[in-house]
Amino acid sequence: MSKLDRLTNMDELRRLLQEQKAGQSRTIDSKQMAEALKERVKGQDHVVNDVSHLLRMQWAKEKRKRPIANLLFLGPTGTGKTELAKAMAEYLYKDEKAMLRFDCSEFTGPESKNHLVGVPTGYQGASSGGKLTRPMLNNPKRLILFDEIEKAYSGVFDLFLQMMGDGRLTEQSSGDVADFTQSIIVLTTNAEEKAIVQLQTEISDEQELANAAKSHLVASGKFRPEIAGRIDKIYIFKSLNEEVMCEIILLKMANLAKSYGLELDYIDPQIVMTALTRGNKLSKFGVRALEGEIDNMLAPFFVAARERGSKRVRMEVDAEGDFEVVNSAG
Repeated sequence: MSKLDRLTNMDELRRLLQEQKAGQSRTIDSKQMAEALKERVKGQDHVVNDVSHLLRMQWAKEKRKRPIANLLFLGPTGTGKTELAKAMAEYLYKDEKAMLRFDCSEFTGPESKNHLVGVPTGYQGASSGGKLTRPMLNNPKRLILFDEIEKAYSGVFDLFLQMMGDGRLTEQSSGDVADFTQSIIVLTTNAEEKAIVQLQTEISDEQELANAAKSHLVASGKFRPEIAGRIDKIYIFKSLNEEVMCEIILLKMANLAKSYGLELDYIDPQIVMTALTRGNKLSKFGVRALEGEIDNMLAPFFVAARERGSKRVRMEVDAEGDFEVVNSAG
């Protein structure tokens, strides 16, 4: 055994080096990517399939002068726009935390630009860096999500022109230039929702529909033409039917159990239907409200199961119609 072998596990080190090399690959298997994304995003296969193909093409480029892709996700609240962005970040950058998320309803005033790129040196309130530029300077391999983009202050769009067009943005507080050429930028909006739904009933071709939606957003004044021109692809998310909503509920219940260190083997359909009914009443508040309702329903049962040392459980309905959590066999 060499001295280095005694210092560390050289076989494991070589494995990690190979894993790092694989992570730097410019090759994406679009079918594999689509399958992975569909595990998390339900009812939007038309979006998942196309975005996987697009990113396979863009990811393979050796040199870029702009982001890997500038994407617009358009559709009603609670249809999976944010979830898809998270899933993409996890798949492409190996960590969901590689996603930077900004709620544009918070960017409603002139100070919004400073929030993103920092306050210029010498000005009152000068900071250590922008909430956008500083993380990008630390790690340029990210997915950046801007939710409800139509609510942003008009001055913020000037930053988008630079970021989406030139692939770079200067931090005001330091003068350092953040690189966006290894990143994916995703904008989401539910602006002009009724008009877009009407377009969906009139146009069956996905590309024609996307172009019509983009034109409508510009004509309505929701998007500046120069911003629309920098968007590589617009994806329109469909409203979810109840069967798809049930699939989403099952996933979220399983994930909630996992957060308590439990494996959920089975859940009675009546429990899913209860969550669906409650979720329908909260539909205007989106998936986050549904997640909160599921938490309220099941968290007490999962806490009790964990406290008694359970690892695998089933959610059942007893003879009186009450929920109960029981240990799984095996």
